[in-house]
Amino acid sequence: MKIIELNVKHTINDAGQLAYEAFYLDGHYHNEHGPAVREWNDAGQLTYESFRLNGGLHNEHGPAVRVWNDAGQLTYEAFWLNDERLSKEKWIAKTQSCVGKVVTIDGKQYKLEEIKNA
Repeated sequence: MKIIELNVKHTINDAGQLAYEAFYLDGHYHNEHGPAVREWNDAGQLTYESFRLNGGLHNEHGPAVRVWNDAGQLTYEAFWLNDERLSKEKWIAKTQSCVGKVVTIDGKQYKLEEIKNA
């Protein structure tokens, strides 16, 4: 089991509600299991979140940055992998492909590649 110790910073607004939350590892925004940074408005509505690894923007499961207006409507999203901004189409192509992924079967590691028809 891998144990990661993250530092967490919380800011509470005057009403006692969570306004800001950030996870850090070695001084960089970092969270392998969810957003590294989130912000809420005074009404408690989530307005911003970003997914980061070692400070760089990264999310294999969806947009790495999302912004909502005060009514809760999504107004902006951006897709990033390894701190590289991608179009949604390029992000889908990179995250949906198994080419290059490493799998472990019976204790041995294998790197997947595409089989081309002859």
